[in-house]
Amino acid sequence: MPTLRRVRRRTADGEDRLSALPDDLILLIVSRLATRTALSTAVLARRWARIPRELPALDFRVSDILPPEYGRTVALRQRNLPHETTLAKMLDGLMARCEIGTMRTFANGVTSFLDADGGHDRRLKTLRLEFFQTHDSICADRLITAAVGAWGAEDLEVVVRLASGDDQTPAYSLPHDCPNVRSRLRSLTLGKCCSLPSLHSYGTLTKLVLRDIPTSTPVDVYERVFKDCTGLQVLHLTSCCCAHDILVVDAPCSQIRELVIEECSFLAIELRDLPTLVLLACFLTNTAKIVFGLVPCLKDTNLTFSLEHDVLVAARWNDKFDNFLLMSPTMTNLVIRFTRLRRWIVPSRSERKFTNLKRLLVADLPSNWDILWPCCLLMAAPSLEVMHIYVAHSETEPEYMWRRVTWLNSCNKLRHHHLKELVMIGFTQRHIWLLKYVVSVCTSLQRIVLLKVGHVQYNGHWAWQMVRKQTCPWSDDEETTVRRMIKKFEFRPPDVLILG
Repeated sequence: MPTLRRVRRRTADGEDRLSALPDDLILLIVSRLATRTALSTAVLARRWARIPRELPALDFRVSDILPPEYGRTVALRQRNLPHETTLAKMLDGLMARCEIGTMRTFANGVTSFLDADGGHDRRLKTLRLEFFQTHDSICADRLITAAVGAWGAEDLEVVVRLASGDDQTPAYSLPHDCPNVRSRLRSLTLGKCCSLPSLHSYGTLTKLVLRDIPTSTPVDVYERVFKDCTGLQVLHLTSCCCAHDILVVDAPCSQIRELVIEECSFLAIELRDLPTLVLLACFLTNTAKIVFGLVPCLKDTNLTFSLEHDVLVAARWNDKFDNFLLMSPTMTNLVIRFTRLRRWIVPSRSERKFTNLKRLLVADLPSNWDILWPCCLLMAAPSLEVMHIYVAHSETEPEYMWRRVTWLNSCNKLRHHHLKELVMIGFTQRHIWLLKYVVSVCTSLQRIVLLKVGHVQYNGHWAWQMVRKQTCPWSDDEETTVRRMIKKFEFRPPDVLILG
């Protein structure tokens, strides 16, 4: 009986180029594959058997093996479809059985992976794990213990999905019998149905991310995070809910330098004491007020405003600009954005000066808002050097968004002596009044860029670049109007004037 041999793929000239690659390059290629695919490469050749053991990250996600019809069914139920009760219950039962069966397959796969490991050396940096909270989820404890305790993982992400129709299952807790989880982790991400452990003993933890935490969570769970883990430097709260409206942060011993609060349910955020906070980003949907207390190191701030539901903004009496900008005078960079369903913020003359503000971006302003809106910030920031504005053109903006800033007429006698650069994307002739105001009050303008088409390119939450997409020709009348107006009202001609 003939024996079977493994056949290697060769090129037309007989050369096996894949096997000729160095191990480091093969590892780089394999590490970019999905975990299930990467682990299966061990059967390709005897030389490749150890490659999966050197992968820096492993991803085990139950969503990767859920059938496509499951996602379609979830989308229907999220829209409360179908309306017929009997049919809806039938779909819920199908979803529950699909989750249980998929989780059983997932647990068998994780168990087989752990059993096949055989105690061989494996070095790991990151483990990402997603599963349903069922009786089969015991495999998660074993995988986390092995990854952190034996393989040296320092970054852990755990997302626990609650099974359909099961509201009684307790939240998942990290394994308590693995001390390395508390003494080795540097980055921890917990999502959905996860209970937050006591962080007192997590001495090496420097980054914590909480996502999609349920509404039943007490607000003091979030407030304790700032106090309990004194070595924490980065904290992200994303879509986190709680049973209380106000988040109070009073942590004089905290070392947090970066705080991101994104689409959380807090109506008010009070930062009483965060002595080392440098970077702050707030993506605000329901939040009506931010109170800045002792934040002496705050340099970069991003405030992004949007609405969760299409409600009349006029009814939101508390959307006053001063509710968000009574902040630390040490701030040097400020980003203000209006995204998704635009949320109007009433501009006003701030009584508090931003004495150190150097760079300002006001982005995604709807085209039918009064474009003089950013001028209140210009005159409140006497040291401002760079002002960038991006107007998002839209033909479907609701009519109630049109408001006028009437108090600026009294500011024409004021002067600004430090603004050097004005860049505006989305410029039209209706914005000529903004240009007139800026050139008439600013004595040191060196560069003016007015672009009809372009976009803002972000590098993280706090850095940005104004990008010119294409040259959009200006008519002779448009260009003449702008140049005459600048010449008439300017204190000194700008070194650079770009119209595109």
